[in-house]
Amino acid sequence: MNRKHILGVAIALAISACSQQDDSTNKTAIDKSTTNKVEDIQGKGSAANSLLVKWETPYKIPPFERISDSDYMPAFNQAVKSMRNEIDAITNNPEEPTFENTIVALETAGSEMTRIIRVFSNITGTDTNDKLRALQVEIYPKLTREQDAITLNQKLFERVAAVYNKRNSLNLDQQDARLLELTHLGFIRSGASLDEKSKARLKEINAEISKVTTNFAQNLLAETKNFELVVTDEKKLAGLSDGMINAAKSKAESKGKKGAWVFGLDRATYEGFMTYSENRELRKVMFDGYRARGANGNEADNRELILKIAKLRAERAKLLGYDSHAHYQLETRMAKTPKNAEDFLLKVWKPGLARAEQEKAEMQTIINEEGKRFELAGHDWWHYAEKLRAKKYAFDESQVKPYFELSNVINGAFHVAGKLFGLTFTELKDTPKWHSKVRVYDVKDENGEHLGVFMADFYSRDSKRGGAWMSSFRQASSVDDKVVRPIITNNLNITPPAEGDPTLLSFDQVNTLFHEFGHGLHGLMTLARYERYAGTSGSPRDFTEFPAQFLEHYASAPEVLPIYAKHYQTGEVIPAELLAKLQAASTHNQGFKTTEFIAASLLDLAWHRLSEEELSKISDAEVFETKTLSDYGLLKEIGPRYRSNYFAHIFSSPSGYSAGYYAYLWSEILDADGFTAFRESGNIYDKTLALRLAQNVYQAGGREPADELYRKFRLKDPTIKPLLKIRGLD
Repeated sequence: MNRKHILGVAIALAISACSQQDDSTNKTAIDKSTTNKVEDIQGKGSAANSLLVKWETPYKIPPFERISDSDYMPAFNQAVKSMRNEIDAITNNPEEPTFENTIVALETAGSEMTRIIRVFSNITGTDTNDKLRALQVEIYPKLTREQDAITLNQKLFERVAAVYNKRNSLNLDQQDARLLELTHLGFIRSGASLDEKSKARLKEINAEISKVTTNFAQNLLAETKNFELVVTDEKKLAGLSDGMINAAKSKAESKGKKGAWVFGLDRATYEGFMTYSENRELRKVMFDGYRARGANGNEADNRELILKIAKLRAERAKLLGYDSHAHYQLETRMAKTPKNAEDFLLKVWKPGLARAEQEKAEMQTIINEEGKRFELAGHDWWHYAEKLRAKKYAFDESQVKPYFELSNVINGAFHVAGKLFGLTFTELKDTPKWHSKVRVYDVKDENGEHLGVFMADFYSRDSKRGGAWMSSFRQASSVDDKVVRPIITNNLNITPPAEGDPTLLSFDQVNTLFHEFGHGLHGLMTLARYERYAGTSGSPRDFTEFPAQFLEHYASAPEVLPIYAKHYQTGEVIPAELLAKLQAASTHNQGFKTTEFIAASLLDLAWHRLSEEELSKISDAEVFETKTLSDYGLLKEIGPRYRSNYFAHIFSSPSGYSAGYYAYLWSEILDADGFTAFRESGNIYDKTLALRLAQNVYQAGGREPADELYRKFRLKDPTIKPLLKIRGLD
């Protein structure tokens, strides 16, 4: 979840949780004449560009219904001019560099640009089209060049360095000192100290990475959108739920395919089909279609792009003085080095593989008992894992789904936030939204004061990218008494039910909703002074997942489930017997889940720990992937959670989770250890612990190094034992 401010506004927008300043933010020590240009431009024409005018909307939410695709490029061009003027004013200020006229000025500059890009990046993720995709390819490389013009500006860097070099005599408080430290470090890691020839090459690399990663993301979206499994024989739907069948029928009708059912590759549909379909042949079609995205030998093939991205990143790392892209990325993270990250993964990999072998044998026994004559394959795993759960725990997913209706689950998440942190959520009906299904909430703190706006977009659609993520249209800050509160979004990809049907979630989807809501709380609750390290922006990747994964524990807590797990028809609370079975099955299929995740993490590290010279010897992305995973001993029946050709986390944005996908598991050390503290206290809402958690995690952002923040919450270092116990691998 990368920083979005004047030094990094264009990076990894597709994956990250982001930050932005409100248009009311003060621009300390910047030429104020530029702030009137927008009003002047808008006054000259009758058709105002809605991205450039003041947003007179509730909570200054973007006026989505008034923004047209044609607004983006003119607004971007105007923002470029304004940003250049602001940076020039800082760079050429005749006064001696000070913390206020240089560091704070940089922090608050470019708010017009960040506001526009924030809207553009979010809308292209949730409601894109051909015109917006074309604009992405045009805008992002240009924005990268503007970013480089700032971070590689020698005169500007000299001003920053001058302030940094006298930091010990400035009497800065903790938050100001942190801003100075991160600003200086950002320039150094962006190449500010390179010679001019190296800077020129670095600019070329950054622009090319921006372009190629955008192409990767667009190819993946196209491949996912274009796949259709069309079923015309109703008998082949055996095993699927009525809700899933009805949704497929509605999708077919929307595409003019009467008398048919259409299944796509959004994650919810894919997992549901692979779990419940009794048709092995069709499961294989879905399985192969999902895994082949971006590797079909067509114009949307990503395999050459993978090699190009990896080589460009390696070349950039070498320019900056690092052994590899992974060494560069992990320098500022908790793991510190690729070896530390790999060593950690392998500690969990070995017991995970052993459990997966056991699961494989148990499922093969079921196949044999059914009288089937085939060996378990990858396209069988989901289906027979569900049968194994039913056999071992006497229940299946279909028994619990009626108790997980979307609105009830949302209220359950809100309940937890209220009990832990005193927050309240009030739905707003008359506010702008980018899609009719978006839900909008006013969030207040324990004192009843406005904390932020929470916007939730839960359903999949062809114009929306896959996965689940948190983002923001505005980030929090508090500079010169200008208090700006955030607009935070959560995005899921739940298959829309047929008209009149309820939205029922699998328990995995419930966990995902709580996870993203945890990220949302991190963005909403932040009290950091500066946007640079507010909310998710200032935390290293392997800490940022902690606040999200911590909240997942509450989704399955016996104290919480009865609050929201209510039958969508009768309102009956989930029966104690069924709840006990759900809890007993909590470690079911953990061998598969652990190894598929770690396989993807090891693959990510493998791509990014190689030098430029080593990568130059690789000509086939698939061959490299296969050999890498084979060397680690991955079962042939279990692929990595993401194959390279659709590994959006690491290849669909300039930085994203590259060399950092391991972070989810690393953060699990923290969330397992942290939740264990609440369990040991005897109260999962323990007020003392909750206060320390709020102050040092959810409110703190990147105010201090991550390990220090965790120790202030937990009063000790974490251990791996709770993680292994919760996963059932101890």
